[in-house]
Amino acid sequence: MRVGVALLLALLAGAASARSGGLSLSPCHPEGVKQELRCGTLMVPENREHPQGRKLALEVVVVPARRQPAKEPIFFLSGGPGQAATEQARDFALQPLTEDNDIVLVNFRGTGAATRLDCPQGGTDEHPYNYMEPLFREGTAYAACATVLSKKADLAQYTTNAAMDDLEDARKALAYNKIDLFGGSYGTRAAMVYIKRHGDHVRAAVLSGIDPFEDRGPLNHAWAAQRAFNILARQCAADAACHRAFPDPQGDLNAILARLKGHPAPVTLKHPKTGKPLKLRLTDAAFGDGLRVMLYDENFTRRVPLLLHRARRGDYQPFADVAMEHGRGLKQDIAMGLLLSVSCSEDVNRIRPEEVAKATVGSFIGDYRVRGQMAACSVWPRAEVGAEDLAPYRSDAPVLLISGNLDPVTPSPWGEVALKYFPNGKHIVVPGAHVSGSPCLNAIMQQFLKTASVKELNTACIGSSHLPSFVLN
Repeated sequence: MRVGVALLLALLAGAASARSGGLSLSPCHPEGVKQELRCGTLMVPENREHPQGRKLALEVVVVPARRQPAKEPIFFLSGGPGQAATEQARDFALQPLTEDNDIVLVNFRGTGAATRLDCPQGGTDEHPYNYMEPLFREGTAYAACATVLSKKADLAQYTTNAAMDDLEDARKALAYNKIDLFGGSYGTRAAMVYIKRHGDHVRAAVLSGIDPFEDRGPLNHAWAAQRAFNILARQCAADAACHRAFPDPQGDLNAILARLKGHPAPVTLKHPKTGKPLKLRLTDAAFGDGLRVMLYDENFTRRVPLLLHRARRGDYQPFADVAMEHGRGLKQDIAMGLLLSVSCSEDVNRIRPEEVAKATVGSFIGDYRVRGQMAACSVWPRAEVGAEDLAPYRSDAPVLLISGNLDPVTPSPWGEVALKYFPNGKHIVVPGAHVSGSPCLNAIMQQFLKTASVKELNTACIGSSHLPSFVLN
């Protein structure tokens, strides 16, 4: 999902200066940015087995280093799948940490303005009702989107392998030899694919919110979210003030879901575009998925016990307001067509229906997310991705792996799984949720990128790092 800006910006202090080769770059000034950036378009074949066929225009933005000679560039790999990397250009440019590094932002195929694979299912500002519901609740209704998108795109060509070969084309065009990688969330999976396919050109990599090949996406969302909630509840119980105010967050959640099941609660929100009153009915599925998405942000988790307490007492409004805002942000941020092209071919196709019940039992979101995504994938074109493409491997590349202890979608056990790929790697678990950031973590990443080594990496500050206090009123 969306990569935390604080963490991304920390990467700007450690890597390289752009040289334009086959990719033509021109000066550009994104809105609100005084610094001159360089922008261009990389043309790649949609189907690499037919290079003379349809071409894709991938937007590229380079945030130049301010000091020369510069070090190796940092290539930013966006999350989702479905986020456009270049949307982060302003955030990178406004920070002063670009002294020694180029930051290279290449939009994955299917994300930028020229190739974006959007689906209206899931909600739009004209029809915002589904912003409140789980992703892929519409299931086989995504067949209509596949039909429309197939008129302009071969949806079987939008895979991680293809995207990382595009990234390699960008590296060559910019005439870089060695590069550093930063991936967050799905971007960690993309980085692992790049290392597997083009690892000779990788100097070092920072991966945050780890998504290894062994993770089969939506099959694991339920237990990961429940795990994060359990940890949050234990943190509240260990905090005297939180425990006194909210003695039973799990009981609150159970009571809410039981009440909403079959009896959705009416809520009135502001229309996200017009601001006019918007009357909705809050279902148990919408409540569960709204909670799951809230858990992505470690700062917002500190409000969760309060919101549950109020909802149990019948005041759903504060929770619903936040759930609408988060749901809209998520669904507008992600190109849903690309998410399906990637996940259907690389994750969902490896899920057996008989696994779902065991993987989701006892979780507050249940099986509706994984079954909805499986239904959507049943009508979506799939690529032929071989088992060898998703097989674990070993690389000597120095890799820093970062997990948040509250991560509700890529929890820390996946970091330990991915560490086996990288004998020169190190996995650290920090206070936080999904792709978290902090001054301590910034310093660790900067040291790692400066040395490209995990040896003697000073991580002592993690022990004194703390999450914010719980919000009690």
